[in-house]
Amino acid sequence: MSGFKVVALRHDYPSTHAEQRVVRAAGGAFVDTDGLSFEEALCECEDADAILVRWVKLGPELLRRFRRCRIVVRYGVGYDNVDLAAATEAGILVGHAPAYCLDEVATQAMALLLACVRNVIPVHHRLARGGWEPNPPEKSYRMAGRTLGLVGFGNIGQSMARKVSGWRLRVMATDPFVEPARADALGVRLVDLETLCRQADYVSLHAPLLPETRHLISRREFAWMKPGVIVVNTARGPVLHAAALLEALEAGRVAAAGLDVFEEEPLAASSPLRTHPRLVLSDHTAWYSEESVAELQRTVAEEAVRVCTGGLPLALANPEVLERLGRAAEWVPNDTARWQMKRLAWQRAQSSAPGGSA
Repeated sequence: MSGFKVVALRHDYPSTHAEQRVVRAAGGAFVDTDGLSFEEALCECEDADAILVRWVKLGPELLRRFRRCRIVVRYGVGYDNVDLAAATEAGILVGHAPAYCLDEVATQAMALLLACVRNVIPVHHRLARGGWEPNPPEKSYRMAGRTLGLVGFGNIGQSMARKVSGWRLRVMATDPFVEPARADALGVRLVDLETLCRQADYVSLHAPLLPETRHLISRREFAWMKPGVIVVNTARGPVLHAAALLEALEAGRVAAAGLDVFEEEPLAASSPLRTHPRLVLSDHTAWYSEESVAELQRTVAEEAVRVCTGGLPLALANPEVLERLGRAAEWVPNDTARWQMKRLAWQRAQSSAPGGSA
């Protein structure tokens, strides 16, 4: 008889061979629910010790059904589809994989930025239509000497800073939780959001989706930005207010933008974002490479096994649950978890301040 049960809930990957190998090697039973109805899949979760989830939204009602669950592990860096407060109330750890696609997302952000800077898409379309223009009508400007602003300076923002080292760009970042020494080591100047918006020629978003970062970049922030700025979003769609971006593009304040993520996904076929001539789009695939998929599937399974065999996850999105479980003294947080703990402390301070929310 297996010692524990791990369920993969509606993942849509071609296979779960990697997860199965990890779980079974540790003496557990693994259930892949992709071939089941959603209700059948949820029934499998009711007696699972660990649940691996990709896109399914886990709110209080579903989490209450997971009677034996010790950990939910999200396939991905973000975990905004899991209600952290409800999971904590239920005594469920929420794990994730904060480092599996750092190179891929930073590379995609650079690809979108370069496509915008060098007008790759309109030039390609002109040639595809049979054209040839020795004096391009699209204006391009030299990158060297310009300023790149990183909104969010966690793992991916730092990876992007490393990638542009040697490009003769000035790099600044805004992030209330990053250690100044980390920025200094990468030659990055930490500033507030307004300063970044006012000074950056290129703005790349790397902030997680949290209540305080929804529409972090909206009309006010676009009004701060330099005319001709280029904006890239490979973080989460709702961090950027799409309607405000379209307004800024039409007004000429934003020269171009590269988007991998959107407020509603899949992006509606009728969305004006799809056909705007100064947008470069990809379909939330910045995370992808064959290597990143293999690493992600292995990592989430290892986190599940770690908890099911008595340990604690390396990456934990709701560290406050450890106090509820009486295990706070056991956990040694990684860098991402330390950032999360700082964020939680900040939120509590905001809530307890005069005029703060209860």
